[in-house]
Amino acid sequence: MKRTAAILSLLLILAMVLCPMAYAAGVEVTKVIPEDGETGKQPQNMAVKVTFSEQMDDRESNANHFSIKDSEGKDVPFQVVYSDKYPNELWVVLDETLQSNMEYTFTADSGLQTASGSLLGKDFTSTFKTRNTKTDSLISMVMMIGMMGFMFFASSKAAKKQAEEQAASGGTAVRKQTESLNPYKIAKEKGISLEEANAYVEKQKAKMAKENERLAAEKAKRDEAMAAEMAEIQARLEAEEEAARRANNFRVKAPASMAAKGYKIPRSVVKKNKAKREEAAKKAKKKK
Repeated sequence: MKRTAAILSLLLILAMVLCPMAYAAGVEVTKVIPEDGETGKQPQNMAVKVTFSEQMDDRESNANHFSIKDSEGKDVPFQVVYSDKYPNELWVVLDETLQSNMEYTFTADSGLQTASGSLLGKDFTSTFKTRNTKTDSLISMVMMIGMMGFMFFASSKAAKKQAEEQAASGGTAVRKQTESLNPYKIAKEKGISLEEANAYVEKQKAKMAKENERLAAEKAKRDEAMAAEMAEIQARLEAEEEAARRANNFRVKAPASMAAKGYKIPRSVVKKNKAKREEAAKKAKKKK
């Protein structure tokens, strides 16, 4: 009887010791956005949304258990955001624009806690890559040039066809008029002398030459207007492309602290900066 009681007591003690450990390590990451290995993310206004198997809360200590590093190992500053509307989620909102065409590693370490105090138990890591904005600009430029080339080709083809039709109709008209300017036929039809018929023919030829000059001048004017229009379209497209490129450039007159601008500095950033200053002071003291 005593032996049975001892065994039961031992089993109870083991259960009491092991259960909290299993409970503490039971929480998992069920979803992360961006997904692991996802590419083509916009560098601006980035955030990593992490969904857990248990309810989370807004405890500040959890900020110390997240990290985001670029491919060179540089930490990216962030803030952790919690919402009662999505109790199983934490949003890691980045404080700066990321680098273009860069891979980033997101980590939630094992010390992360849920609202009930459960631990993540093991590190969770995922990666994502930002899109190449230079390639985007190049593709946009190529598309605009292609569109401009197509418009120029279509306009040129239409103008050429119109000119050919006009030339054909004009040539036919001139040919008919020339055939009708037979002095012998005119002299017979009009009942005039051959000399008078020749004078009439010369007069009509002068009129036709003047008309041809007018048509040629009009064609040159249309060609010039079309060339000017295409040049204007090209200039406008280039200006729009330049404006889009400059829109992604951010200029500052001088460095300024977040506090001076009225922004709240995350506590995790304050702690890291303090640790760096203390480490620098220790190194300076050792050198002395």
